[in-house]
Amino acid sequence: MNSADRDHTPDPVGPSAQPSSNSMLLADVGRQLLEDEPDSDLVDVATSGNLVAFEVLVRRYRNLMHGYAVRILKSSADADDIVQEALITAWEKLPTLNDGAYVKAWLMRVVRNKCLDRMRRSAPVTAEYDDDTTEVLDTEPFKVVETLLQNEALALALANLPTNQRRAWLMREFSDCSYALIADELDIPVSTVRGLLARSRRSLAGALADWR
Repeated sequence: MNSADRDHTPDPVGPSAQPSSNSMLLADVGRQLLEDEPDSDLVDVATSGNLVAFEVLVRRYRNLMHGYAVRILKSSADADDIVQEALITAWEKLPTLNDGAYVKAWLMRVVRNKCLDRMRRSAPVTAEYDDDTTEVLDTEPFKVVETLLQNEALALALANLPTNQRRAWLMREFSDCSYALIADELDIPVSTVRGLLARSRRSLAGALADWR
C-alpha cells in the first residue's frame, strides 16, 4: 500500500468536509456491500486505505468498545474520549494486525491499553517517607484493576478460540485432564488433542502478549 494513501488520520465517525452527493452515494453503496462481510475481509480492505470498510468495523464494535471502557473507567464521558483515541490508533496500526479475524479482540486490547494509560496518568500517588526517606507509591488499586483486566482479556481470548480448542484448553489447564480423557470427552484421537492444545496455546499467547 502506498504510504500516501494513509498519510492522514481520518475521523472514525466520518470526514469533516461535506462530501458531494456522488461520493455519498458511492460510499453508501460500498457500505451496503461490505456490511455483511466477515471481519477478516473488512480488515484486508481497510488496510488498503478504504475508510468505508473501517467505518463498518467501527459501527460493528464501537458500542462494545464503549461499554468496555465504561466498565474500566466508570465514566461515560471518559469512555467517549478513550474510544475516539482507540479508533484513531486502530486506523493507524491496523496494518500491524496479522489476522483480521481477531480484530474484535485486538480492538478491545487497544481500548484496554488506552484506559490503563489514562489510569496511570490520573492515579493518586501517596509519598511516604521513613527514616531513610524511602518513597512509597500507592499503586495497589491499579494493580487490582490490572489483574481483573488480565482475567477479562483471557476470557475474551478464550471466547475467540474455536469450540474444540477452547474445550481442550480448559480441560487441560483448569481441570488437569489427561490427553486420553480429553480425547474421550471430545470423541477425537489423542493426536488431535495435542494439535488442538498446541494451536490454542499459540493463539492465547499472541492475544495475551501485552500482559507478559
